[in-house]
Amino acid sequence: MRLTFFRVIIFIILLGIQYYFYRRVKRYCTSRSLSLFIIYCARILFITMNIPVALMLFLRLSSTAISHWILYGVVYPTFLWHGTLIVLFVTIMILYTIKLPLSFSLWLGKKIPVFRVIIDTLTKKDSYQQFDASRRKFLQNGMITLSGVAFAGASYGAFARDNYEIITEKLFIKNLPPAFHNFTITLISDIHSSIFMPKEDMKRYAAAVNDVRSDMIVVTGDFVNSMEEEVYPFAEAFVDLNAQYGVFGCLGNHDYFANVNVVAKEVNQCGIRLLRNERIALEKNGEKIYLLGVDDFGKKVTATERFSQLVHNTESTIPKILLCHRPYFFEEASLNNIDVTLSGHTHGGQVVFAKIGRTIITPALVASPYVWGLYKKNNAQMYVNRGLGTVAMPIRVNCPPEITKLTLLPA
Repeated sequence: MRLTFFRVIIFIILLGIQYYFYRRVKRYCTSRSLSLFIIYCARILFITMNIPVALMLFLRLSSTAISHWILYGVVYPTFLWHGTLIVLFVTIMILYTIKLPLSFSLWLGKKIPVFRVIIDTLTKKDSYQQFDASRRKFLQNGMITLSGVAFAGASYGAFARDNYEIITEKLFIKNLPPAFHNFTITLISDIHSSIFMPKEDMKRYAAAVNDVRSDMIVVTGDFVNSMEEEVYPFAEAFVDLNAQYGVFGCLGNHDYFANVNVVAKEVNQCGIRLLRNERIALEKNGEKIYLLGVDDFGKKVTATERFSQLVHNTESTIPKILLCHRPYFFEEASLNNIDVTLSGHTHGGQVVFAKIGRTIITPALVASPYVWGLYKKNNAQMYVNRGLGTVAMPIRVNCPPEITKLTLLPA
């Protein structure tokens, strides 16, 4: 039910954006007195571009059921179309938001008789009429340019979405045992095995992770996109992951969209030890730290309960590292004396408009202030990985896939 609801919401949003742009195109054609044939062609185009999306969302076609020519000749162009319009729509909404105070001031001014007379007198002048005409022409040309930029950005995001980065980060931890000084962890997340993440690409990522040569590897969920059969190519690609102190993981929300028991079984059998609401002690030279892992959940109350259970009867002086797919529960982890939380889920925003200092401008901020990178709160730290795969759209803009190498150091 959750998956169906999610898919319906996504489809409604896409249809709404399509309808918005279709109305703009129709209004433009009418204002230029273009033929009805062009308007009908535009209507057919908008309808056609939604058919593959509806089939993908609601028929849940397996990646093995789609031939390469359909994938690259139909599916990718369709999602590129939608990606372009989404980027363009968000940009327009931002511009409207910036313009809103001026529009509101004019609307309010017309409600006051004195100011209404002034505004009406001003707008009737020839100079204003000429200015308004040039302004409208500038906006039309600007919209065409913006559409081209959006298409170019979406196209680049589709072709460059596999150009991963290896990020290094140091984690300074209180009471870190000497044996674990300079202990290294490779973090990856959100593989999303699917038609947009085939086995060949996953094998390349697995080789890159092994090449980082960390003491331990962790994967923070979303092994598949939404179907249980997607776990098999994942398992075949990542079976060769290897680290001296083990490979561990936790389940993500998309793993629950599929048959989670099948996904968990295959992930475990390929060599990734899933921590499902449990903890283990990592030992090195007679000293230890705790590694904790939780299945995906969506409520802060659940987070408080599970974290409390995981840290029960543990020594407060021994560092604890938590694998938790969603980064939303950093405060709860901090309150439960968890030193480090490793997460994913956000894809780093996937489409990032800008980065100003530590602030990332992306629609993902609506869901969480924790989008990508290292966050600190009191003595606790959390690192949010950008993930390897994509969700909804096979596009990444200013947000390449990430493999993270973390080094533990004493605070």
